[in-house]
Amino acid sequence: MNFQTVGTIPTRQIPPTLLCLTAPAVLFCSVLQTSPLSPLIIRRDVSESVFSPLRNHILRARFLSRFHIPNDGPTSESTELWTEWQDITPSEKLSWQPCFGIYGPNFQCARLTVPMDYSRPLNESADHPKVHLALIMAMGAGRTQVPSTYAKAPLLINPGGPGGSGVRLAQVRAADLQLLLGAQHDIIGFDPRGVGASTPKADCFASPNSPDGVLGRNVAYMNRLTWTISGQEIGLTNSSNVALTKLSARSRAIAKLCRRVDESEGDRSIFRHMDTPNSARDMLSIIDAWDEWRSESKTSYSMQLEAADPSVKRQKPHYGENGKTDLQGKLVYWGFSYGTLLGATFASMFPDRVGRIVLDGVVHADHYVEPTWKGSIVDADAIWDKFFVYCAEARTLCNFYRTGDSAEDIRQRFSKTLSLLQEQPATVLLPDTNLPALVTASDVKKSVFFGSLYTPVIGFPVIAELLDLAFNGRLEEIAKGAGMVSLCGNLTMPVWPDDAMIGIACSDKRHKFNESVPELQARFEHAASYSKFADVWFGAEPNLGCNGWEIERKNPPMRWHDHPAHKPALIETSFPILFLSNTLDPVTPLGDALYMTRKFANASIVEQDGLGHCTLSCVSSCTIAHVRAYLNDGIVPPPPQFKSDSSNDGQWPMCKCLEKPWTSLSDAAEESTDEPQVDRSQMQAYEEMRAEFVAFTLSQQLEHNNPLKAYLVERIGQSAGFRK
Repeated sequence: MNFQTVGTIPTRQIPPTLLCLTAPAVLFCSVLQTSPLSPLIIRRDVSESVFSPLRNHILRARFLSRFHIPNDGPTSESTELWTEWQDITPSEKLSWQPCFGIYGPNFQCARLTVPMDYSRPLNESADHPKVHLALIMAMGAGRTQVPSTYAKAPLLINPGGPGGSGVRLAQVRAADLQLLLGAQHDIIGFDPRGVGASTPKADCFASPNSPDGVLGRNVAYMNRLTWTISGQEIGLTNSSNVALTKLSARSRAIAKLCRRVDESEGDRSIFRHMDTPNSARDMLSIIDAWDEWRSESKTSYSMQLEAADPSVKRQKPHYGENGKTDLQGKLVYWGFSYGTLLGATFASMFPDRVGRIVLDGVVHADHYVEPTWKGSIVDADAIWDKFFVYCAEARTLCNFYRTGDSAEDIRQRFSKTLSLLQEQPATVLLPDTNLPALVTASDVKKSVFFGSLYTPVIGFPVIAELLDLAFNGRLEEIAKGAGMVSLCGNLTMPVWPDDAMIGIACSDKRHKFNESVPELQARFEHAASYSKFADVWFGAEPNLGCNGWEIERKNPPMRWHDHPAHKPALIETSFPILFLSNTLDPVTPLGDALYMTRKFANASIVEQDGLGHCTLSCVSSCTIAHVRAYLNDGIVPPPPQFKSDSSNDGQWPMCKCLEKPWTSLSDAAEESTDEPQVDRSQMQAYEEMRAEFVAFTLSQQLEHNNPLKAYLVERIGQSAGFRK
């Protein structure tokens, strides 16, 4: 397939300007999974309010594909996006072909076949189970048909999760990454095994008796949606004296459902082979396949090209290398959130294959393999406290501010608003579906408050708007339906939801998590001693969702004592790792990043003096400069100097955020004359990456039929773009 079609219109016949336009504001996201360690997202921008039929048709396809939104119209854009993967033949060698023209002209796709069980290599038997990894590449500048013109090492990206799609991230933000880092980078987004477009898919709702193809996937999707909605009235972990009991029972029910799928698949079950070490091993397979592909530049077709155009032969790849290290056969990688654990696992398994690894928003490997991640939210309350301070400072720019307010006045008004919703949920009528709905305190706390901690610069102003409406009893003005009627129509999706998050996270647990409700209650109370948001965090899939998980991982490619959480000796890598962390991060605190930095010899860390999850949560020209220097020129900041082996006190590079809530980026940049100067376009690219982060975080914190979801995602889309 040489181009992507939208309806009957080939994308390559669409004027390039149309492909740069953004989606209308009337649509909203329906992501079902809550992914606490997945910061990067697919944003639905807001542009012109009136669209021509052709333009609206194209942009609708693009928007639906980004957000996994069902397409209930007569067209088949999202079906095209799904079937395009099916049209790519899997191969044990990289075989790139043009794909997804709707996202731009420079994408190539491949499906790389790797062993499901690396102890059963494919060359030993054709019957050994296989995994087909979905890869999408945004080509760097000056590439030709000759593989040797490509970078010695592409930049692999992972958005987090676990279960986040690198394919989706590359589809919509590879151009920003190339603008940020340099057009010389070949950027590869891949879906880890069990995730997204990689097959087999980790789907516990897929019945062996369901029909194949779209119909069978739709049946599984509707069953998943029904199950999700049936549990929403339970609320958070401590919403009632029976909430934890019910949530625990639901996690066990899902574990039982997944177990049935696993047993039906037997040795070919992906659930037995989707832990993080297997994904790290897959990254090595991608690197090796890339090297093999680049070495095959003297094909007959390549020689014909050289004969026709001698300049092809003279063209050399350029990657910004400083000549001191050779990146061929090495991993060049930028991982966010859970992606930092994946990167650290790779570095522990294959330390001599480290080329450049940037780990941003760092997961504590020891905590990650425990039953629950209780220590991850130690900074959450401190970030939330900043909301009241920033709102008071912003005065009338903050919708929740009243004349003469102090930060404490705003806090008390917030407490009153939450108490009102706890005593009496807001009743709203949904005009687009003609249904009544409730907005509860649990809905607001989960979706509004905790989600805003991931990117306060953008989230806090929107939260203030919503709190003001709630305080004045005006939530009905912004409530919208969940589109249940349309879901019963002609449902098509580019990639269906899956259970990769629990499949990966539960497989990664050091020991089986199987505790009684009293034991869970004790764990929750311990987590609550760290943060008031424990009721949100504890109930997330990778925590309580793993209680009762029964599927045993089989033949992992890494022994437990080699895991970065347990390896006692300093890990010597072939090139130092660069860690990035905010001063205050709601789910991956700075202390965790410092701990992981100590695990690797000569590793460096850059602290960004800001709030939020991952450094993308705010723009810093200093951070941008460090990342560019590291990836492009191999310049590593000096390693941290700790005062003692048992203390996190010490010295390491610090970068300043250029913005804060209710402050424009341009104003903040003018005030920061001592910061490193970077190109304005690079700051804009960083801002666009952050925009992905914001909308996806809030959309994942909200359940499908939450009446506030459409409003929040729409407002975030309006606020999160490049703020001039």
